[in-house]
Amino acid sequence: MARLNISFTRVVSAWVITLHLILLPALYFGLGYVIRKSHEELFVESARTFARVIADEFEVGAALESRARTEDLLDLAILHADGKYAEVIEGGDSIRSKLETANVVAPRATDLNFDENGDSIYFVVLPILHAGRNAELRIGFDAEPTIEKIHLAQRRLLALLGTYFTVAIVIALVLSHRLSRPIQRLRDVSRAIARGDYTQPIQIATGIRELHDLAADLEKMRSELVGVNIRLQAQIKEREASELRREELQKQLRQKQRLETVGTLAGGVAHEFNNVLVPIILFTDMALQDLPAESVSRSDLERVLASARRAKDVVKKILTFSRELGDSKMSAVDLRVVLAEGLSLLRALGPPSVEIRTQVADRIPLIRADPTLALHIIINLCTNAFQSMQGSNGVVTVGLRTRENTAGGASLVELSVSDSGHGMDSSTVERIFEPFFTTRSVGQGTGLGLSVVHGIVESFGGVVEVESQPGVGSTFRIVFPEDQHTEHPEEPALSGE
Repeated sequence: MARLNISFTRVVSAWVITLHLILLPALYFGLGYVIRKSHEELFVESARTFARVIADEFEVGAALESRARTEDLLDLAILHADGKYAEVIEGGDSIRSKLETANVVAPRATDLNFDENGDSIYFVVLPILHAGRNAELRIGFDAEPTIEKIHLAQRRLLALLGTYFTVAIVIALVLSHRLSRPIQRLRDVSRAIARGDYTQPIQIATGIRELHDLAADLEKMRSELVGVNIRLQAQIKEREASELRREELQKQLRQKQRLETVGTLAGGVAHEFNNVLVPIILFTDMALQDLPAESVSRSDLERVLASARRAKDVVKKILTFSRELGDSKMSAVDLRVVLAEGLSLLRALGPPSVEIRTQVADRIPLIRADPTLALHIIINLCTNAFQSMQGSNGVVTVGLRTRENTAGGASLVELSVSDSGHGMDSSTVERIFEPFFTTRSVGQGTGLGLSVVHGIVESFGGVVEVESQPGVGSTFRIVFPEDQHTEHPEEPALSGE
């Protein structure tokens, strides 16, 4: 559709100009005709009346008795009536005024119309009857002043109509501009709404009922659009939040399924591997008992036995990861007691270059857990923090506090272990709970420590949260639900502090 560039003001102005261009010429010619006719009729009537008066004077007076008197009366006609020609003809004798204009040819009959011959002279011919004498009076009146009056009146009429036309155009422009302002306001607001800005109210001050009703209807539509837009935005935000939550849950589900699959496989392998290790350890131990102390093979068998026992420890960790915790003893546990025990061991066995700091709240709720496995979580996380600093100076901060449950219900207990080590990138964080995944060199780690921690935490009904940045360090937060069936314990002392 072609774009229209004609504004409301231009349309109104064009209509006003067109209407006046049609009406004003007709009005000009109509009024001009009336003015011209009125002047002509007034002039003709005046001329004929004056000529009749002069003819009566010749008939009742003694002007015809003397040539001098006749000339005087004819001169009087020219002087008092703006005449150009005055003549009395009696028989073949002609008497003319001495004041007449030269080279004027008088007609033999009265002019029927004003300025009939185009000579600016109106002639009146009247018969004179005096004392049995027959004469003819011919008077030519000057029509030029009347023609000038007619032209002057026409010019004034043209100026008046021109002034009226100009004023009408100005008024039309002003009124159309005032009328177009509410329309322009409607246009601007409509464009704003079309761009998605629904906040501008449609308020139009106008006395035109149609525009007022239109503005009211548009304002109602705008209000409805605002409500619809707010609802749509809320729904979009809810959908986006649901999508993010769904993606997070799917990610957690995939991770859990992967861990469960690997755990099941690891449990089966561990059982089979354990069946192989039992006779190795048993027969190696029996062989050592039968060998004399000075035997050369004794040291080799001791190495085989030590390696088999390390392998058995690995199998035990695999079984722990695969959640074979049926023999664990779940009870109400005070993590502060477990933390105090773990710190006493860590301060004695930990590297001297690492400082251990604690941040423990005064009152911590009890959790449902196995104390031995809970201690294993603390030692494993702190050991992992020691190793992340790779023998350099650093700080490991162990925290224990109560955290508010945003979902409602029981409080949460948060165990945190932070280190100032080298940290991890996001791709590494996503894989740290996978079995046998490690960033250390061969022989320095089995890759089962964090996997075992993850399995133990989930068996307690808790979750693991990880924050890490390369070059900054890592923070592991273990969140356990409160055991609501027990009371808060008394505060224990953290040994080794």
